[in-house]
Amino acid sequence: MRIKIIGKQIDNDNNIIDELELVTNAVVKKENDFMVFDYVEASENDEDTIKTRLRVSTDRLVMTKISSLSSTLEFEKNKKYYSVYSTIYGDLQMEIYTLEYAHNLNDEGYGEILLKYRISISNNAPYVNILSIKTFA
Repeated sequence: MRIKIIGKQIDNDNNIIDELELVTNAVVKKENDFMVFDYVEASENDEDTIKTRLRVSTDRLVMTKISSLSSTLEFEKNKKYYSVYSTIYGDLQMEIYTLEYAHNLNDEGYGEILLKYRISISNNAPYVNILSIKTFA
């Protein structure tokens, strides 16, 4: 299976701050009420790879990034979660509020996931991230 992730970061004036696109191979499996996707992406310093796991259910998405530094983010519509994002420079406190979350995945894991959330890192001004995740053959 292939997975395509398009991400946009938007400031409070609806200006796009940053955009990313990743297309890579993914392994999918069913785990209880979750559809689980595992894929690998390169890190910013190119010396480390990041293994990402998406656990997708009807009303919740859990994203875990595993490398020399790891983090877990949880998304559930209209709910606030707190997390720690570890970097080589130290830990950052994050507050995440999910604005929108929906998916139309079939039983084999093919389909699309849409996620829009507000994030504030270490009490800085919040911004909005939008992720579109599509799976295909």
